[in-house]
Amino acid sequence: MVMAVQENIEILREKLHDFIENELLPYEHEHQLNAEEDIPKEALQWVRKRSRELGFYGINLSKEYGGQDISLKGLCLFKEDLAHSGAVLWGQVIGEIGGPLRIGQMLESFTPEQKEKYVVPVVTGDASCCFALTEPNAGSDAFAIETTAVREGDEYVLNGMKHFISAAPYADFAIVIAKELKDGEKPRITAFLVDKKTPTRSGFELGRIQVPISGERIHAELIFDQCRVPASNVIGEPGKGLLLGLKRINTNRASHAAGFIGMAQHLLDLSVKQAKTRVQFGQQIGGFQAIQHMLAEMATEIYAARCMVYDVIEKIDRGEEDRAGASMAKLYAAEVVNRVADKAIQIFGSQGLAKGHPVEKMYRSARMYRILSGTSEIQKNTIAKELLK
Repeated sequence: MVMAVQENIEILREKLHDFIENELLPYEHEHQLNAEEDIPKEALQWVRKRSRELGFYGINLSKEYGGQDISLKGLCLFKEDLAHSGAVLWGQVIGEIGGPLRIGQMLESFTPEQKEKYVVPVVTGDASCCFALTEPNAGSDAFAIETTAVREGDEYVLNGMKHFISAAPYADFAIVIAKELKDGEKPRITAFLVDKKTPTRSGFELGRIQVPISGERIHAELIFDQCRVPASNVIGEPGKGLLLGLKRINTNRASHAAGFIGMAQHLLDLSVKQAKTRVQFGQQIGGFQAIQHMLAEMATEIYAARCMVYDVIEKIDRGEEDRAGASMAKLYAAEVVNRVADKAIQIFGSQGLAKGHPVEKMYRSARMYRILSGTSEIQKNTIAKELLK
């Protein structure tokens, strides 16, 4: 049984590699897509629809929703391959950015009506969503959120702002974590499905597009100004909103780490190619011991990170909860990709410093990973707490 599952994953990966090389990268080249510019809606629709046709989009979901019932390990191998490709649209292929990966682990919390209205359009690629937790004063400290929700009859009224929400610029709805206020009771954290505001519908307004050092235009503010949401749009039980995020935490950290490994491997591949082709002082720079040592260190750290990450992933697939291990994997992989990117810049020299060079772009992206999805310091806190239990 295990062998059959593994064979299926390898078949799917071969199919993915074929798609990347023969369809995705040529499409991006033909349409001159740039991750640091607005991605046309037509491109997003194309990659989502094509990926769904090939069985990649929502691959993490059950077959009931058109998925492949793939294990976390299989999903992470896919994510590593996609990050390794260097494709602009890699996060869209399996629904990482605004797609099924945002909701897959919450499906049991949705009502049948919510699934029909919100989940199905995301699964089919006809709609996009975002997960809105982070605020200017609430990042690592999720309990500090200030966005409020007050019930009025059959509706809740939301006020506040979320910021640096990935996939927000093109989200049709958001999963919003808010502080529910009720007279005489302690505030509780509740999750809501909130539509984007239209001329005929109350909802969130899109605020500033927030461009990080990576240059990607996929993060933005969400503004809630007397935003009315039907009580039927509460996800799960009122007061249990943070559990939606917490139940995703271990798998998210592990899957992010797999993506970091993919990027690190791409940086190493580019660096090896540069070492073989760049000539200085009459020889390939790969002949210099200094360059050899940098390549060896990069490869060794990537190997160590990969072993750590997939060890944790296999534990999660077996049903084990390894919070310390997941934090170690995210911490170490994020630090490794930063060190690998730094060495890649050194190997490429002035070429790698040029704005827009692939290595320069990845260097900027890698720096974010020590902060996003839980800072390196937060990961260390989690590890220490588990050790000191």
